[in-house]
Amino acid sequence: MFGLGSRNEFNVEGQTVVITGGSEGMGKAVALELAAKGANIVVVARTASKLVTAVNEIKTKAANKFKQKFHYISADLTDPAECERVIAEVTTWNSGAAPDVVWCCAGFSRPGFFVDVPIEEHRQQMDTVYWTAANTAHATLRNWLEPVLPSAQMKTTRRHLIFTCSTLAFVPITGYSPYSPGKAAIRSLSDTLSQEIEMIHTVFPMGILSPGFDNEEKTKPELTRKLEEADKPQAPADVAKIAISALERGEYLITTNFIGSMMKGTSLGASPKNSIVGDTLLSCLSHLVFLQVIPDLRNKAFAWGKRNGLPGANSTPAS
Repeated sequence: MFGLGSRNEFNVEGQTVVITGGSEGMGKAVALELAAKGANIVVVARTASKLVTAVNEIKTKAANKFKQKFHYISADLTDPAECERVIAEVTTWNSGAAPDVVWCCAGFSRPGFFVDVPIEEHRQQMDTVYWTAANTAHATLRNWLEPVLPSAQMKTTRRHLIFTCSTLAFVPITGYSPYSPGKAAIRSLSDTLSQEIEMIHTVFPMGILSPGFDNEEKTKPELTRKLEEADKPQAPADVAKIAISALERGEYLITTNFIGSMMKGTSLGASPKNSIVGDTLLSCLSHLVFLQVIPDLRNKAFAWGKRNGLPGANSTPAS
């Protein structure tokens, strides 16, 4: 299913791509890259004004401005009915043809210690991180798997459903308890769907320099900053290019830097492998490395707790 070869497994020229969370950050960077490769682009997010700005920028990257089409849809993807509406609207806009690629990038992170974050915010992050992806995937796959009469078939292409996850799904870090469970759920959903359908991929970036990252910094505890010192945030364009190159090679679980790959190697488990030999060697190496890393993370957290006391209702995050 996920064998690697020399041919391009992700040729988007002339195809219609839906990108959720496409108004900024990684989502917009993906849209810009795929527009330059000849794709028709639909970006989806909540804020219409940001979407208008994004589409105007995406248009400037079109490989062929006379053939390619661009569209935006404002929607709240935590509502499954909205996801159904988005896919239906895209299909109508696309002359009755379903989108060829759907890439889920929507979500946000608001770090904080578990007990400091109100339970409503935990639920909100789960809704925005996991359920936007699950709702979009459900609506997309129901659309793709509907019986179609031969006379109504317009073209046959290999479709792709792509989730955007996080390396926190492999190695959780203190301070991300409101966020990492949703990402772990996406990874689990991806592995499950990969047994049902041969079109699933999941991208696992680390930090991305974006408006979302700037917002994270506002609530991120000092301890979390210390524990993730090795994470050097990447530019959205770099993450998009690396992820797209991996999709073109046909990879399933995709990381965007060396440290992320090492984190992936610690928890591959029963997930489908990009390369049986390569991923097996990576897993062996990662487990040796993380024999030191995990105790170090725990020791740093314990030392921080002794110095600063336990988090509680009156503690405040670093600004």
